Amino acid sequence: MREPAKCILLAAVGLASGFVNGLLGAGGGIIAVYALSRLLGRQLDDSRDAFSNALAVMLPLSAISAAGYALRGALPDTIGVLVIPAVLGGLLGGALLYRTKARWLRVLFSVMVVWSGVSMLAG
Repeated sequence: MREPAKCILLAAVGLASGFVNGLLGAGGGIIAVYALSRLLGRQLDDSRDAFSNALAVMLPLSAISAAGYALRGALPDTIGVLVIPAVLGGLLGGALLYRTKARWLRVLFSVMVVWSGVSMLAG
């Protein structure tokens, strides 16, 4: 994956993922998963690798975005109630990632993207 053009595309994907995540508080992972699947499809064993690579990128990005929101006082007081269950859910999801068929992960991911979009437009 040392092709300069592909490296530039991946850097652009990283920039877009970070921008969307910072602006909206979510969505950067969707961009990262889609792009990794398309750009590195033959270099990845299956779509689970795209999901796990996107998570590896999104974890520090989300932490930085959350810190930025916290510094501006834009996090709700109830954030503490969400953190521990979210970490536990992340651990559970990570444990199930390689035990779940890649096809079902793609279906679940697609359903979540569509549901999120429809929910945002409706509300």
